[in-house]
Amino acid sequence: MLSWLFPATCELCGENAELTVCPGCMQKLPRIPAPICLHCGAPTAGQQTDPDRCENCAGQPRPFLLARQALRQTDEVMQLIYQFKYHRGIHLARPLAQLLHELWEQTPHLRRHDDWVLVPVPVTQEKLYTRGYNQAGELARQLARLRHLRVMDLLERRDTGIISQTRLTATARRLNAMRAYRCRRPRFWQRRTTYPARLVLVDDVFTTGSTARACATQLRKLPGVKEVAVLCLVRIGA
Repeated sequence: MLSWLFPATCELCGENAELTVCPGCMQKLPRIPAPICLHCGAPTAGQQTDPDRCENCAGQPRPFLLARQALRQTDEVMQLIYQFKYHRGIHLARPLAQLLHELWEQTPHLRRHDDWVLVPVPVTQEKLYTRGYNQAGELARQLARLRHLRVMDLLERRDTGIISQTRLTATARRLNAMRAYRCRRPRFWQRRTTYPARLVLVDDVFTTGSTARACATQLRKLPGVKEVAVLCLVRIGA
């Protein structure tokens, strides 16, 4: 009855839709074109000295096995991200998670194993209080439903005094990220816990990779963890 009285409309075209982004608009959203760096997922010209790494990630620490992003940065894509992140657009989590589900199906190493556990990138307590939710957490939960996986909140975000990394240089981002993220301290009865062998870090945007590297570095310290992969919605600058 509620769906009939208040039908959902597409955030982009305004037409009635089962989800808040209609299938037509979902299909038009710009995916990351091949060829890509097999490590960080960045579009490349196909001329790599190392077939697994592009110029952007050569010489960088490699705590994650691979990183993949679903979409290129465009005005339309960023409109969805801003709505989802800053304007209480929690209703967008389900269609956006569909994009990550599609990306998963296109990533052979992820499909090769069925024991992955999803780990959302955390936000500060202040942001959680202001927004009412962690956007990465909502993405992870919706993706977990689609793929029948578990979600574990293994990380926490410390307040470093820097509200957002968006205006920081690449070096400043890296230093701030390394200070900001750490694994949650286990309860006393969990001190000898062995963690899942394969973890997928879930986030909304991937810019320089500083957050992904910092979080993956922390996750790799957990006993039993062997692989960390990264899935994000948007590649900024692609």
